[in-house]
Amino acid sequence: MIWDNRLRSIPINKLKSLKNLIEPMVLSFQPDVSSMITGTYWKTYRSLFRRTWVAAAYKGAERCDDNFVAIVNRLSNAVTWTRVLRQLRRAGNKTGGIALIGFSRPAYSLPTCQILPSGIPSLFLTLFTIKAGEYHMYIASEVALCTLRCNNYLQMELTEDYSIETCERMPAKRVYRLLTILRVLKNRISNLIGTLGKNRHLLGDAFYRTLLIDELIYLRQALKSLNNEISVAFTEIYSHHTIDEWRHLHILPLVKLIDDLYWHMLHITLTS
Repeated sequence: MIWDNRLRSIPINKLKSLKNLIEPMVLSFQPDVSSMITGTYWKTYRSLFRRTWVAAAYKGAERCDDNFVAIVNRLSNAVTWTRVLRQLRRAGNKTGGIALIGFSRPAYSLPTCQILPSGIPSLFLTLFTIKAGEYHMYIASEVALCTLRCNNYLQMELTEDYSIETCERMPAKRVYRLLTILRVLKNRISNLIGTLGKNRHLLGDAFYRTLLIDELIYLRQALKSLNNEISVAFTEIYSHHTIDEWRHLHILPLVKLIDDLYWHMLHITLTS
């Protein structure tokens, strides 16, 4: 098998030298791949190769701060690929099936961004959907209640959700919980920065500064606790080198940001 994006720019007279030696795999991870059916390469592949495959993704970081999977987008990608496959087969194309992949970084040169535990709910939902050929509501309940043994249904777009801890068979659920905490803290920090930008004129008010310092103290302690827990929990899956790399990318910049803000606010308070 070979990724077909390596083949599309090759003239057909040169592609003929690969006839029946390879099987192309057409990849696209967009939420809707319906337009892929119009590609002229299908006719070329049908004439040269025994079968053509397609690739969907159950997870994939588009930015390096993508700690969680956009499940709805991934399900849409899988569903539209199954529809395209059906159309291709009706048109006489010899197709193999769908390869389900998960990539951890938007570029090969980057460190690990979106780790495996974040994609486990999406992996099961996507697998069951491909098997069924379409997404149905019962799939979420089957995955949650029967496969992962959760006490409740999986949510398609998780926000501040800790219910995954109730899933008896959820692999690495402790890691998943820590990722959820990280997302909550990141949102809280983002809101704090936004508030500071809008309310700079209030920094001269002692009561307002006290509220800010209290919030910064909480965030400092929460990030320190999270950093320590991650150092332990991630060893279930990753080497110490990978853990340190991930912490330096996702945790330590937040720690430095909050520390700098904390000491700056203390300086303003002491010199006022």
